Amino acid sequence: MEIVLRNKELAICVAIGAALVIVGILGFREYKKRKALSKDEMSKYMGYGAMWMVGSMKSYRIRSLIHKVLNVIGILGISLSIVSSAYLVGRPSYTEEVTTGVQRRDIFLCLDVSYSLYALNYDFVENLKTVVKGLDGDRIGISIFNTSSVLYMPLTDDKEFACEKLDELEQYFINQKRYYELYEKYYDDITDEEEEEFYDLIDWLLDFEAGTVVNSDNLGSSLIGEGLATCLYDFPSLEDSERTRIILLVTDNAENAFKKPFVRLPEAADLCAKNDVVLFSVFPPEDKFNEMNYGYDFDELSEELEDSSVKTGGAFYIADEDFDTKGIVSEIQSHEAMQVDEIKETRTYDVPKTPFIFVIVGILALALARAGGAC
Repeated sequence: MEIVLRNKELAICVAIGAALVIVGILGFREYKKRKALSKDEMSKYMGYGAMWMVGSMKSYRIRSLIHKVLNVIGILGISLSIVSSAYLVGRPSYTEEVTTGVQRRDIFLCLDVSYSLYALNYDFVENLKTVVKGLDGDRIGISIFNTSSVLYMPLTDDKEFACEKLDELEQYFINQKRYYELYEKYYDDITDEEEEEFYDLIDWLLDFEAGTVVNSDNLGSSLIGEGLATCLYDFPSLEDSERTRIILLVTDNAENAFKKPFVRLPEAADLCAKNDVVLFSVFPPEDKFNEMNYGYDFDELSEELEDSSVKTGGAFYIADEDFDTKGIVSEIQSHEAMQVDEIKETRTYDVPKTPFIFVIVGILALALARAGGAC
């Protein structure tokens, strides 16, 4: 890093002018001193004949030496301040060439919010909040689905807003869990307070999931393919976008359709691959899956989801004890983000810190000399 003066001529003029002023002041003081110590002037003072005795005293010689040292310190201090000030006036700086670009990576979190997923969704969303802040240059959106899909949060790079929406989802999954706990107690030993809480929860949940549960008596629940396909088309300018696009799907793939869905999971994955959208998927561990999905085959559904993810260039994860949300995000970020608007520009930075410190040091040295009676 080469430091140059942007106003070199001005710095030289200031240094020369200040030096002339200091030399003039010191010369005038020396002239006054010599005139005051001339023999004619000294003869007017009483005790002139005894001055040689004072000069021979040890304490006098010590004080005289200190005075001379302080004079030197003061002169060096003011000289350092002047030179540093002139250097500052010259604006010391360095120049570098910087290449800038805009990362274009869009990530959609696609959540199956059927009640069989509340535990996995809660853990995933809770961990995801801590990594959203690390998605520098990326946009994140959230789509939730059951029998139908809701664009819960459009793509945004506002991390604070994204975390607020994730907090709301986290509360939703907490309430789902509490609903299950109270439902299991409803016909046995539920208290009056718990029963009131139970009906309040039903009202809250119905309001929250109004858009995700539509005509469930005819359609069923957890329409995975339709949920994924809808999320795919939530990307703006899907056909001509210049952004790297990724979907992170959390589901147990336990589709409970009462009639043939418009789109099945493999077909939705084909649409993702066709539109260069990479699919990452998260599946519950076998014990949790069997607990919430009686009659479904764990191996069959997990393999189907894995095949659907891999065909898009993505990956499949089971949320077991070794599951790491941060690891998934790191792998997502390893996908090269498209960059556009690459610009090379020359930037110049001022570096006044060091000469400013020297100015302060010089002033302190002069103040020390003056405090000791010198200069």
